Amino acid sequence: MTVVHPTPPLVVQLPGRALTLDDVTQLAAADELHRYELAEGNLLVMPPADTEDATLITQLVVWLVTNGYSPDRVLATPGLRITESSSGRSPDVLVLRRPAPRGTVWIDPADTLLVVEVVSPGSENLDRTIKPGEYARAGIARFWRIERDGGPATAHIYALGSDERGEPAYISHRAVLLDELLAAAPPHLS
Repeated sequence: MTVVHPTPPLVVQLPGRALTLDDVTQLAAADELHRYELAEGNLLVMPPADTEDATLITQLVVWLVTNGYSPDRVLATPGLRITESSSGRSPDVLVLRRPAPRGTVWIDPADTLLVVEVVSPGSENLDRTIKPGEYARAGIARFWRIERDGGPATAHIYALGSDERGEPAYISHRAVLLDELLAAAPPHLS
């Protein structure tokens, strides 16, 4: 069992085993400053989004809700279960098929229509390679990656298909300036 002492400074005593999503849930409840992800039992501590990331995330959420997706189906930085207990991510935006039950911490990939990641300095490989592979293997139909490096933000839009080995992969790539995407109605996701 993970033991968390929330008084500053945060002190965590980790168990002598691979961590589970339940352990991460307990840790996150005591630390509102960081986001946590779990990759095959290994804890990843994610810093809060910088203001540019936070602005892009907010724009996407507002755009989706304003254009017909209910607020209980569009979530910013939720927990997304990748495997039953040893892997979970915290994508920047997630659109659900239906509202999650109250109190849900780790969303089931089967309930997910879209995952969006905003690429941040220091997490390029994670956001461009590792997470999309995990999301594809989890069966999530749509993945959008937002690039913000140096110029106008660009949305890279992918649909789930199969790679040359027949493995789940994101294909059907289309790139569009984020401002142009946000000026139109969102695509139908279901």
